[in-house]
Amino acid sequence: MIMLSQAGLVAAYVLIALLLVIVSLYARFNWQIKALIVVLVSTFYIVTYCSFPPLMGWPTDAKLPERFNLVAMSVEEPNKTSGDPGHIYLWLTNLEKGPGRDQPRAYSVPFSASLHAKVVDAGTKMRKGLPQLGELVEEDLGPNGRPSDESRGGQQSVDIDFFDLPDPLFPEK
Repeated sequence: MIMLSQAGLVAAYVLIALLLVIVSLYARFNWQIKALIVVLVSTFYIVTYCSFPPLMGWPTDAKLPERFNLVAMSVEEPNKTSGDPGHIYLWLTNLEKGPGRDQPRAYSVPFSASLHAKVVDAGTKMRKGLPQLGELVEEDLGPNGRPSDESRGGQQSVDIDFFDLPDPLFPEK
């Protein structure tokens, strides 16, 4: 199967736009129909542009699974000069379907110092050969139904606990 690069995709869109211009110039449609066609094609460009990142394997902001196997991670700390809040990228497999039955998926979660420490500790254990399981921790809600820590300025925080994967029990011979 031939994979289109971004340049090929742009060239295909330019060709479609040129064909649309030619049809609009020489067709005897009402100008309102021509305007509607231009708006529809332009909307298609935007929808396609927004649809490609999840298909290309970029990290998703979707909710993490409740239990997962940690495959890899990367941490981008906050940068005060550029104003970047920082991100923690996790590559994990969902354990709801059973171990080894789901393909890894990349997730992006907001940076927090406590999660950063946990991820670094889990990464150290992984480098030592200890596979890590992760589990989402429910956020503590205060008495008025709001999170107890509102220092994130409305950004949804994530808390994860990591555990060593237990050794499998093999039957006796």
